[in-house]
Formats: sequence, structure tokens, C-alpha cells
Amino acid sequence: MYPAIYRTMRLFLPGGLETRRHLRELERTQWLSEDELQALQLAKIQRLVKHAYEYVPFYRERYQRAGIHPEDIRSLEDFQSVPFLTREDVKNNLEALIAGNFPRHELQKTETGGSTGEPIQFFVEGSFWWQNAANVFRLRSWHGVREGEKSAWIWPADPEEMPDWSWRRRLETQVRQERYLNAFNLTEETMRDFANMLVHWQPAMIKSLPSAVSFFARYLKEWGITNIRPRFIEVTSEKLSPPQRELVEEVFGCKVADKYSSREVGAIAYPCEMGGFHVSADVRYLEIVANGKVVPPGQMGEVVVTSFNQFAMPFIRYKKGDMAVYEPGYCSCGRHLPCLKEVVGRTNEFLVSADGKFVHSLFFAHLFRVKPEVEHYQVHQLDREHLDIRLVCNQPVDSAWLDNIRAETQSRFGQVTQVSIQLVDRIELTPAGKYRQIISEVRPDFI
Repeated sequence: MYPAIYRTMRLFLPGGLETRRHLRELERTQWLSEDELQALQLAKIQRLVKHAYEYVPFYRERYQRAGIHPEDIRSLEDFQSVPFLTREDVKNNLEALIAGNFPRHELQKTETGGSTGEPIQFFVEGSFWWQNAANVFRLRSWHGVREGEKSAWIWPADPEEMPDWSWRRRLETQVRQERYLNAFNLTEETMRDFANMLVHWQPAMIKSLPSAVSFFARYLKEWGITNIRPRFIEVTSEKLSPPQRELVEEVFGCKVADKYSSREVGAIAYPCEMGGFHVSADVRYLEIVANGKVVPPGQMGEVVVTSFNQFAMPFIRYKKGDMAVYEPGYCSCGRHLPCLKEVVGRTNEFLVSADGKFVHSLFFAHLFRVKPEVEHYQVHQLDREHLDIRLVCNQPVDSAWLDNIRAETQSRFGQVTQVSIQLVDRIELTPAGKYRQIISEVRPDFI
């Protein structure tokens, strides 16, 4: 009853009617046929490119220099001639990327978390948040959870931030039925208190980083706490490994939905109730590119995304720095929103053997999966001949054990690769609270 009352109340608050309108539209467009969806995408692309050409100095100059006019974009294939936008472009041309028909005082300045390098700043119009919220509500509804239902967050925040929340912020969390555990402060005491609360409160969903919820799940399993039963768990911001998925699904008795999103453009892809990892293709246009060309499904490349609902500072053919693979065909759920087979990781998480072959980051997830001594790990590839591994172990290990790790690693990376293994007390989180298992200085040859 309360969630329905809350959704009605939200209609009278800022963005409420706009969010509801967008949600109804997205609930319709997710069922479009392939031809209808592509026609919708082309219309939105044409509108966005025309807007950028007329009002955004950066795009107008770049398109003119490339000999591109909005009227040239008559098909999705034509759109592939439009130049890419890079993180360096955004950092170096912030003012020129702002549309001249948007008053500056109406825009909100924000920035990326900077987990894998220097943060970039950008601007968004207020309506972007309502449109993105509608998309997120649509995606969660695939798992039976609607806005206003109970949600528990295991989320990073500055150590003193949550205790010092204003009365307004605390009231908002109560009204929205949200409860928080600071992922920067996961101690036995804080996890015990949060677990006791969840047993009685029973959230409809839990949102977390994979590393944080798997750490919490391990605590629950050790203490035999098995009666926290959300409908699903949403994880984001880090790559979810198979061992983490297995542990979390075992402990909570529900599916884990791996949300693919970014601060710059919002939610991009999400698994449906049948398991298809759907791109939100009615609000984001996602291309997989290698050697500057769009590649077919099944082939790995770099993610290039265009956001249809950002006009104050458009992101058009934006190279996010992620690697992914499209899945051939369509999901059995009946939606024609295309599916990703996998988001492999960021380009600076791309491991390469000494002879230049791609090594999936899950190699180490599987390697340490059968080694219960390893609590956490971090792999840093300096170049194709040097690999540094940092391990946090929960019990003493001997030199023979370390030699076995080194030998298994070299069997995959090549004997010329020098593997350094260091035992450490802890692996620091990034400023954004993320746990980076893989760091690589090696760039893929096809980027």
C-alpha cells in the first residue's frame, strides 16, 4: 500500500510528473519491433546531431571540419561517419561543449568518480535526472520492484558523511524507504547492526558495489544469517566476478542484476527477468568499435555511447573506455532491446600475454576462486613482460604456495613475463569507494 501512496505523492514533487511521463513512454518503447526501434533511434540521433550542430560550438566546428552536416545523417550507417568524443575532448573543451540555448544558471555541474584516472567535469540539465530515473525504474520493474518499495544500500560515502546527514536528508531516506550501510565503514559491528535491521525490515532490493555486498554476504554466511530475502540485488560500478555472484545469490537466495551505467550518461544496460543483458536502446545508442569501425555482434571492441536525453551538453559517440561484446539475436523475454554478451572491463583493465594475446580478467577470478587463503587481490600489469600481484590472505601462506600462484600465472601470460607477488594487509579502495582488481598499463592493439 505505501509504495502506491508514495508514487502518487511523488507526482506533486519536482520532476514527479515528468518522471511518470517518461516511464510510461519507456514501458511502451521496450516492446517495439526491431524496425520500429531503429526508426526511433534514427529520429533521436538526427534531432540530437542537428541540435549539436546549431547550438554547441565544439560539435559545430568539428563537424564542419569533417565535412559533416546534420542532413547527411539519413541512416544509422551514416551516423558512423560522425567523429568520436573522448574523455580528453571533454576535459579540454568543457565550455565549448555547452549548448548556447541553455542558460548556465539552469545547469548542474557534476563529475565522474575518477576511479580509473583523473575525474572529468560536465554539465547536465535538470530534466536529465528525471529521464534517467524513469529508465532505472523501468529496469528494476523487470525484477518486480517499483519506486517507493524498500531498498537497502551498501554504498560508499565519506566516513563522516552519513552520521552528519541533515534532517532533510534523513527524512528523505525514511519517506523513500531507503536504509544505508556505509561501504567505507564495513566493520563487524556495523554489519551486525545492519543485518539485524534487514532481518526485520526485509527490503525489496539491495543496491551495492560487488565488492561491498560480497563482503557483507561472507559475513552473513559465517554467522549463519540466512533470512534476509530481497527480490533481487543490484550491483554496479565494478565488474562482478562469478565467485562473487555465486556467493551473493547463495546467501540472499535471489538473482543479482549487474547494472551497467556511467556518471556521464546514466543507466546503459541491465539484465531482464530472463537474464538478457539489455541495452536501454530507446534512450542510449551503443556501438562496439574496433580499429575505428563498428564491429558485428560477437566481436569485442570499445564501447561508444550516444545519450538521447542530454542536450545541454550532448554526449555523441562518446568513447567511455570500456570493452564489451554484443550478443547475437534477441532475448527470449520478447523485448527487441539488443543484449550485451558481456562488458569485459575498462581499457585500463585489459590484460595481454607476452605474445600479445588477450587474457580475460576472469582468469584471476577463477585462479583465486579455489584458493580460500585469498581474501582480496589486485593485479597490476605494467607492460607485457611485468605483472605485479598484491594479495590479502586470511592465513599464513608459504613459499611453495606463492610459487604455485606464480607458475599458474606464467602458464597463461608466458614464461618471459616476470610475476611479482606481494602479501599486503589491505588493498585501498579508490576515492569513489570502488575496489579495483585489475589495473593495466597495456592498451589493446585495436583501440
